[in-house]
Parts: sequence; structure tokens; C-alpha cells
Amino acid sequence: MLHHAYGKIGPWNEWGAQARLVRQTIFDALGNRIIERHFDEAGNIAHEERNAPTRLWRDPATGEERPAPWLWY
Repeated sequence: MLHHAYGKIGPWNEWGAQARLVRQTIFDALGNRIIERHFDEAGNIAHEERNAPTRLWRDPATGEERPAPWLWY
């Protein structure tokens, strides 16, 4: 999806030579970058970084702020 009210959402992949996945960044429904993965030559995860959401969703009924709704559990 290219246009969304909060910017990028879902997985965004960067491909290298010979269609090899080199990096994947995952954005939540509010556009927060929550996971970034770098892959080695064999396609294994070489580095993974997880980030806490910086942009929160505000419940209109209660005013409570939470991460993107699909992250609730």
C-alpha cells in the first residue's frame, strides 16, 4: 500500500542483487517502525531490531492511548 493516512504500513522489503532479500522493515497500522531485519547472503536473519511504537492510537470513548489496534493482545 503506497498511500495511507499514517504513512507506510506492513512489511517493506529491500532487494539486492539477484533478487535477494537484504532488509525488511515492518510498520504497524499507525506507521511506527516496529521491526527491522537485515539478512545475510544465505537469507538468514543477521540482525533484528525491535522498536516500541512512538505514535499511539487514542480511544475516542476513553481517551486512553495504545499501540495500533492490531497489536493488542
